Amino acid sequence: MICKNQKEIDLPLIGGESINLLIERSPKAKRMRLRIDRLKRRAVLILTKRSSERAGIAFAAEHGDWLKDQLALLPEKNVFADGFRFSLLGEEVVIRHSPLARRGVWLDEHVVWVSGEASHLSRRTTDFIKEHFKKYAKSKLKAASEILGVHVGRLSIRDTKSRWGSCNRKGDISLSWRLALAPKEVADYVIIHEISHIKEMNHSESFWRTVSGVMPDYKIRERWLKKNAAYLYSFGA
Repeated sequence: MICKNQKEIDLPLIGGESINLLIERSPKAKRMRLRIDRLKRRAVLILTKRSSERAGIAFAAEHGDWLKDQLALLPEKNVFADGFRFSLLGEEVVIRHSPLARRGVWLDEHVVWVSGEASHLSRRTTDFIKEHFKKYAKSKLKAASEILGVHVGRLSIRDTKSRWGSCNRKGDISLSWRLALAPKEVADYVIIHEISHIKEMNHSESFWRTVSGVMPDYKIRERWLKKNAAYLYSFGA
């Protein structure tokens, strides 16, 4: 879906190739820049309020080789299908399609059973993972809130484009469902990171002391997340 402040074009490259480019005008942008949308697997050009579209396209063309290389580095798309194996909070599971069953989607040992039509299998598996992760995150937030002495508001599990999590001043926390595909220790880090913002709404030294007080090895988990971000974003319906 393209918004009013967006435009999609095919950007010609040297050699006759082209790449899909989303042009987005942002009133908050201070400079023209390029990025890769790992979720939609496409290049994005951010324009300032006063940038000309022509100048932006020329800027993107100048960096066409870089955009092409970055897109090539993205791992192949992982689609949930019958027989597909993946890690669910550190435990390897396999998807099995049971079209005639009437239980929806359920986890039995290390098997994720999915009923219904095959065309809905990927979406239903994703929905199941979101609910599974929400239950897990709730229990972790409850334990962490008692340690930190804070009150957690509403928990949302979302399909975020860039952030792994967020926290507002009301204590409402949002987490990316793709964290369920990471090791438990990594998901736990993001949970601790976000709940720590209830005490410190910034990334000051005091904030990081709060995080390390609960999770001394958080930097190791943070490095795993940065290194494997593209892999996690390769999943989706």
